[in-house]
Amino acid sequence: MADELLVHGIKVDSVNEYNVAKALDKLGYEYAYQKYLGAGGIRGTSIIDFLVYTVPKPTPLFVHGAYWHGGQYALTSKLQEQFINAKMKGTWAMAVIIWEYECETEEMAFQALQSKL
Repeated sequence: MADELLVHGIKVDSVNEYNVAKALDKLGYEYAYQKYLGAGGIRGTSIIDFLVYTVPKPTPLFVHGAYWHGGQYALTSKLQEQFINAKMKGTWAMAVIIWEYECETEEMAFQALQSKL
């Protein structure tokens, strides 16, 4: 199903990301989807799932699944989050994580984002 869903003309990586996008739309936030921090394809480049244009600073928002961002991958995800927070300190707000179990539906994503953003 995820391969049929688009956010800003880009195929989503997961239904959870689609649900988050729909919730951001419903909440009235503008955002960039799959925002590159650095030059694409170069070591050290990060892809931010959503850069949400919150006030007074944009907020990087990641949609994490237990498999790719937990267990053996948890440290890599945490280091990426810390790198982005350090690199963009003063320019962006601190990164926000929404876990897959928080956005299984559009309504769940809406409720989670209301409390996190």
